[in-house]
Amino acid sequence: LRAFAVGMDDGELAELVRSYMRANPGRRAQFDALVHCLYANGGRRALQVLLSIARRHKMAGIQATAAALARETASERGWSAEELADRTVPTAGFDGDGLLRLSYGQRDFTGRLTPDFKIEVSDETGRTRKSLPPARAGEDAETVKAAKKRLSAARKEAKEVLTLQSERLYEAMCASRTWPAPEWRELLAGHPLVGRLVTRLIWTAAPLEGETLTFRPTEDGELLGADDAVVELEPHAVVSLAHRVRLTDEQAAAWREHLADYGVEPLFDQLSAVVPRIEKNQKVLTDLQGHMTDSFTLRAAALKRGYKRGEPMDAGFFDAYVKDFAALNLTAVLGFTGACLPEENVSCATTGLSFTHGGHYEVPLDRVPPVLLAECRADYAALAALGPYDPDWEVSASP
Repeated sequence: LRAFAVGMDDGELAELVRSYMRANPGRRAQFDALVHCLYANGGRRALQVLLSIARRHKMAGIQATAAALARETASERGWSAEELADRTVPTAGFDGDGLLRLSYGQRDFTGRLTPDFKIEVSDETGRTRKSLPPARAGEDAETVKAAKKRLSAARKEAKEVLTLQSERLYEAMCASRTWPAPEWRELLAGHPLVGRLVTRLIWTAAPLEGETLTFRPTEDGELLGADDAVVELEPHAVVSLAHRVRLTDEQAAAWREHLADYGVEPLFDQLSAVVPRIEKNQKVLTDLQGHMTDSFTLRAAALKRGYKRGEPMDAGFFDAYVKDFAALNLTAVLGFTGACLPEENVSCATTGLSFTHGGHYEVPLDRVPPVLLAECRADYAALAALGPYDPDWEVSASP
């Protein structure tokens, strides 16, 4: 059965694995078999599901297995794990020019991504419509059915791709990841889906000589600076995502004005979070401890920011929400006074922010990359903002 599964179309296998995991939580043995099938299949869409499991999965063992298989796949192809993820992003059927072409045989239709990342369809006259029309007399029913099926699959896959790649780009910013300019153009800016995400972000380019430039790609391929001047990207430049930590006050202000002038809604905030003051070898940030809220409100805010519940201890008690940054082998830990499983809505308070290496020992904050520290401090502040400070928080929030 595994051999038959491995031989499936990678898109069909990917969808079945996703559906099975959603519908059957807790099937550890089956999940283990399925991640090995994804690895052995090796198709783009199968590998993207494998990578998503390696990045985020409720079962630590399954996540670790998927991560090991992803590293093995990357090693076999001579890439890093991040390069593997870049080079296997599905296109959802979109061509290199960013268009999804659908045919009824006698009539052709074109799909385009809208600003809110939905697929809008237009006919040969340019008329737009939400869905494909029914078949006309004389048109082959099977051809029409295939086109509609392709559009439906493209919508589902595009949504999944854009969600996962948005998360990856955010983590790339936190990790201060860089790309050689040609690879950035080919794998990110030139991708029919990822390229749309790229236009909603601010980037930096460090040439071999001269000062670092900041720019934003437009949908027509130009690279604009904050002053609207066209930026030329040198072939040997190194490209990375910009962040407030590495921008001056003047640059940050100029980019805020630029984005507002062009009506660009940023994919995520690059211009606000700053590095907190820390002492040498300090391991926990506690300046926002003692802000009171309830456990359900705190949980909702943490999950929205990409965190998951920390591992429960004795009697189902847990006191943290965590977020993994696999490229750095670091985990951000947002502490609170705790709750028990099964969860009931109880009063709670924020405690601290810390980081662990490989999920084991705490890392001094001065060894955490500055951008990552700034972003997680912003998450900590968001949880603290849920409620006021209570000087008696240790008593008020007793489990």
